[in-house]
Amino acid sequence: MMIKGSLIKHERITLSKNIKGIFLFTFFFVLTITLPMISYSEVTLVFEALNQHQLIFEEKSFSACLILGTPAFAMLTRLIFLKVRNIEIKPELLIKWYKLCGVTLILLLISVPTYTYFIESKSKIKSKGYTVCNSYCTSRGADIWVTSQHYCIEKGYRVSSEIID
Repeated sequence: MMIKGSLIKHERITLSKNIKGIFLFTFFFVLTITLPMISYSEVTLVFEALNQHQLIFEEKSFSACLILGTPAFAMLTRLIFLKVRNIEIKPELLIKWYKLCGVTLILLLISVPTYTYFIESKSKIKSKGYTVCNSYCTSRGADIWVTSQHYCIEKGYRVSSEIID
């Protein structure tokens, strides 16, 4: 009986770890699939706003660079899948994942400022006649661009979500 009790307890721990692993796998799988799509849609919204010459729009400078995280998330998803399937993960695979994460981090550190200030947003949007409305922008939030500073309201952070919608 003692052996049965310990076996059942061991199975419960294994089952809970498998459930957690399946949840993590599902989460990172969905993240790996949606991250590039969200990044692409954010960039497309900015270009559509510029082409339609909207009075006001928001722009997230970092969104296009999020696509660089996709390979690291894909590799992490694969590692979690192997763990859930109870397949041994070779140390070489872990070393590859660590290297991929390091390269991804370096690329993000280089590409976010480069993309933000030189390639896409700031210079291109300013050349179309837009300026940043600082009273609508929040800390770590999207930049709110307007065609004229007349559209900015002092202490506009209170109404910025209604304006964007």
